[in-house]
Amino acid sequence: MKLSKLILGIGISLAGSLAASSFAQSTQPSGCSWVDTGVQNISLGAIVTSSCQLNGTSLATREQKHHQYSASTCSITWVAPGHTSSGSCFSATILKYVTTTPPSNCNTGATLIVQTGPNGSLNPNMTPTQFCGQNCPYTVQPLDPYSYPRLKYTCN
Repeated sequence: MKLSKLILGIGISLAGSLAASSFAQSTQPSGCSWVDTGVQNISLGAIVTSSCQLNGTSLATREQKHHQYSASTCSITWVAPGHTSSGSCFSATILKYVTTTPPSNCNTGATLIVQTGPNGSLNPNMTPTQFCGQNCPYTVQPLDPYSYPRLKYTCN
């Protein structure tokens, strides 16, 4: 048991010294609102175009087709660079990509493999915060297909 903790300690130290800085990308609501920009009457229905606008700037456009005898359809036809759509087209939210820089004390690029146990306990008892750093991003990947898989933590 002491040898495995020693190896783990050496692995953490080595991984920490090899860590390089990285940037994480996330999304957040852009704040734009859908505004109808046109209505085209077609046989037994209409096509409604709209734009998601923020301070007079269009961040996305969509087209909704309504027909008397068939289900309405909707498609997002354009999204501004640096943005993406989320949710159903009829009630889509436009999100903007935000690049965040992890705190400088992050152990970026380091990995740790731990064995899970009953009740979700980990062996060794090390939290991702202790390994990656306070408020630092990380991902978890199960390595085995059974009840108590080994987990691979990667500091991002």
